[in-house]
This record gives sequence, C-alpha cells and structure tokens, in this order.
Amino acid sequence: MKAKIAFALFTTLTIFVTRAQDGNIDANNSANVDQLTRLSGGQFANAGLTGQASFFNPKFDREGSIYLFDGWDQAAFIYPKGTDQFVRENSMNFNIQRSMFETKVAGDSIVSYNFVSIDRIVVGGRVFKSFFLEELQRDKAFEIVYQGSDFTILKGYTVDVLEASPNPMIARPRDKYIQRTTYYLETEETLKEFKLKKKSILAALTDEQAERAKEYSKKYDMSFTNEAELKKILNYASRK
Repeated sequence: MKAKIAFALFTTLTIFVTRAQDGNIDANNSANVDQLTRLSGGQFANAGLTGQASFFNPKFDREGSIYLFDGWDQAAFIYPKGTDQFVRENSMNFNIQRSMFETKVAGDSIVSYNFVSIDRIVVGGRVFKSFFLEELQRDKAFEIVYQGSDFTILKGYTVDVLEASPNPMIARPRDKYIQRTTYYLETEETLKEFKLKKKSILAALTDEQAERAKEYSKKYDMSFTNEAELKKILNYASRK
C-alpha cells in the first residue's frame, strides 16, 4: 500500500523520469541526479525521503543480475536522517550498478532511493549506509560488516559485464553480469580498500584487542574471513 502511495505522489509532482533502452545505467550520473522529487504527505512527509521514478525496458538478455538479492520479496526499513522514525517498504532490492535501493510499484516501474536524506536502510538485518569514496569522487552505498568505536568494516558491491563470445570452446552465447565485492576500512581519517584477512584485521586493533581476538578465534575455531564469525571475534575483542 505504501509503495502505491509513493508512486501516486510521484505522478502528481514534478518528477525526473528516465527511460533506459538497455540494462546499462551510468552509475555516476544516476548517483548524482539532482532532479529528485521530495515525497510529501502522510508518513513520507515526516521521513523526508527523496527518490526518482524510473521505467526500464531492458534490451539485452544477459545472464546474472545487477541486483543484489535474488527476488523482490525483501522488506526494508528506511531510517531518514535526523529522526528515530523509520518507513517500511516492501518489494525492495539493491541495484548494484546504480548504488541505489529500488522499489517495484507497477509492472516495470520502480522508485529509486538515494541516501541524500536517508541515514541507513536495513534489509533482513543487513545495514546499508552511504559513504563518500575518494576514488569515485562521489557517495556510494556500502553494507556494514562491523561497526566499532574505532573503525568500521564496509562491503562494497560492483558489477561487471562479461561479454558473449562466438567461440564454441568458451560456451558463452550471451553477455553475463558478474557481481564482485570489495571490503573497506573506515576510520575518522580515511576510507580505504581493505583485505578481509587475519593479518589486516589484527593490524586495525590495539595490541590488547589483537591478543583477545586471536585467543577467542582459536578457542572457538572461528575464521577472520567469515563475516558472521568475524563480528563475534571483534565484538569480544573490543569489550572493555
């Protein structure tokens, strides 16, 4: 119902509409679109969310997907900046290529959300926030793997297109989307690429915390490269 209300609001206001004839969308342009409409009325007015209505008609049949989740049956909790309130949206997915969350509203129509006025979006307990990435000179949405008092480990997503080949030995008649992940370490001073391995993680800790992390991981046979186990290791190591 909220999705329908959101779309109705968009159609009554001045909106920015994009029509894509293929699945490729320039991520830089999409992330910096300035003709976004502020939703108004009801719960959305309090949230102060911004988004854009888009209509897609993919031209190419490619294997894989530019979307992080397999389907559109995820519910998301959107937390606007400057408030403790949240808005629940159904039929949500994360468009890796555009670094934006999107809601399906009708047929091929979607509403896209950037993080201009959004603090975080939570999907299935996974938290996503936007950070400025120097190498791109723009904001990019990351998944938070671990957030502590001294540093945060982020997970960034990208998607590449592996082109089709007529070579029968390669057996790739269609283009294919390849999803990739890169980890980053965010501190008060920097945000830089980071290898999710034991040595790099221990280097980010104090000497005392590093010893606690090594002892805990050894005692419970936990891996520093497993995200779920890493959270437990770091939560234990960072205890006062």
